Amino acid sequence: MRRAGVSILGWALLVAGVLASAVLLVLRLVPELHTWHHYVIAMSSFIPLLWIPVLVGCLGLLLVLRARWRLLGAALLIAAMTVFAWPLLPEEERSDVPIAVGSTLTVLSLNLQFGQADIAEVSELVNGDVDVLALQEYTPGFEEELVAAGLLEEFPHQVGTAASDASGTMLLSRSPVELVAETEGTVFENLIATTTVEGTDWHLGVIHTAPPQMGADAWVHDGAAVEDLTEPYLEENLLLVGDFNAIDQHFTMRELTAGGDLRDLAARKQGEGLGWHPTWPTGTWAPSFARIDHALVSGRVRGGVTQFETVTGSDHKALLVEVAARID
Repeated sequence: MRRAGVSILGWALLVAGVLASAVLLVLRLVPELHTWHHYVIAMSSFIPLLWIPVLVGCLGLLLVLRARWRLLGAALLIAAMTVFAWPLLPEEERSDVPIAVGSTLTVLSLNLQFGQADIAEVSELVNGDVDVLALQEYTPGFEEELVAAGLLEEFPHQVGTAASDASGTMLLSRSPVELVAETEGTVFENLIATTTVEGTDWHLGVIHTAPPQMGADAWVHDGAAVEDLTEPYLEENLLLVGDFNAIDQHFTMRELTAGGDLRDLAARKQGEGLGWHPTWPTGTWAPSFARIDHALVSGRVRGGVTQFETVTGSDHKALLVEVAARID
């Protein structure tokens, strides 16, 4: 009787693991499928967690097999664990010749969730090294809180708009900024502005594309609009930050980075260890599982995301990004 119960559990785990693994694998290999429906986009958000159903399926197989075959099941389980763990192992230090870079630029990016982010916690993140604030879902109410906290005095230069809904996007800077481009026909505001910090000219983009629940058509359209927005500035010192509402493996992000002109500073690199930093959701019972907030740079820019911080009132983590421009 006990063996029968173990067998039933094994078959349940095996079938569930195989089906879930197959779905995620297909979505990973054929990103065009993401454009079909917002449910497909949502399912694709779990692609980075493909290892979970694979291991579940292997465990189920181990329970289903009879005693003399369990060694085979254990071998498959160990092999699967090795495949997924291998990229996490540290690599030998590389001896690449360092690239000369100039002064640094530090940007704080945060989706404020309808302006509800805790102003005190935001203020704590804004230390003297932060040059620019890139804020999504920027509302008039949050702007009043910035005034009360004295942050608008520290960042007196701004481009963007405040809105009572989620469409407000704002770039606040210590140095003068000029709006050079913005998208048309997108659900939320997306913009690129220029500024000069310690003699280095920068093109800074604040991105907020349509979420999947607004429909696959809007999601794809906004992703393409951001691609068109950035194309003229790929040879500049370009930094894009914000809520892209897509993970690296999603169709829109693959299209945006397909040409190799943009790279994601927050992406986990081979041999970096457990460097996966999901940024959404926060402040809920569910753990963060999707990294939909990104920092993309052109080939002229070096640096990385130095901090991922949870802010009360927001459902996204804040990104503190430090970059420098390459000196030719």
